[in-house]
Amino acid sequence: MDMPRALIVYASSHGQTRAIAHRIAKSLSAHAFSVVVADTGDPVHLPAPTGFDLVIVGSRIQFGRHSSSVIAYLHQYRAELETAATAFFSVSMAAANGGDDPNGYLATTFESIGWRPALTAAIGGALKYRRYNFILRYVMKRIALAAGHSTDTSRDHEYTDWTRVDEFADHALALCHHETAQTSRAAN
Repeated sequence: MDMPRALIVYASSHGQTRAIAHRIAKSLSAHAFSVVVADTGDPVHLPAPTGFDLVIVGSRIQFGRHSSSVIAYLHQYRAELETAATAFFSVSMAAANGGDDPNGYLATTFESIGWRPALTAAIGGALKYRRYNFILRYVMKRIALAAGHSTDTSRDHEYTDWTRVDEFADHALALCHHETAQTSRAAN
């Protein structure tokens, strides 16, 4: 039997979504998946979702929106994604406080595209104050203050629940196995 293939595409501004995507890839690889991880910001090396058993899309939230490159990818491949096992994770500071879809980011995105993946997760991000320019540091500090997060700009602060990331990877794995079992039954 061939090794199942997974595609993880993501958009990351300051590295946290990239780190989450690679953590998911590591988990899938440990379960004998061949995994391709690609940044939507690099369209030259961005594969189509065709031929993959599982497609996972991840995006950071910045200024209340998912990445425009992720949205463009979803629009471009919407038809292919509707026939695949799919999952989507959203990374934001709003998710650091818990909840399935804080501030409605996921619902808004899926409604605008007219597509919904089988599995979704909202995952807490990080405050990378040391990487932000002066203006973004100021804006993020104000947002953090209102949300009750750290405003100490002398260091970065991570709010990602890595156990939640691992659970999301496990659920995506189960989703793929469920889709594969349904396809096998339909073929018989």
